[in-house]
Amino acid sequence: MVDNTNPTNQFHPYQPPELEKQPLAGNGFGDMLNKARTTARNNPGALLGGLAALAIGAGLLRRKRMV
Repeated sequence: MVDNTNPTNQFHPYQPPELEKQPLAGNGFGDMLNKARTTARNNPGALLGGLAALAIGAGLLRRKRMV
């Protein structure tokens, strides 16, 4: 696209956005959950590695009590 407007002009002419199909409200979480499930099924090693990293991190962050 070529910009043919005056470069000293601060505003550009309005161009309407392209029409896109809007997703249904509240459907984003379900899509995200389905994507996570599919990824876990296709790559179980990454899921187990992530859980191991989470467990190690929680263990490192846990405070030790001095009695």
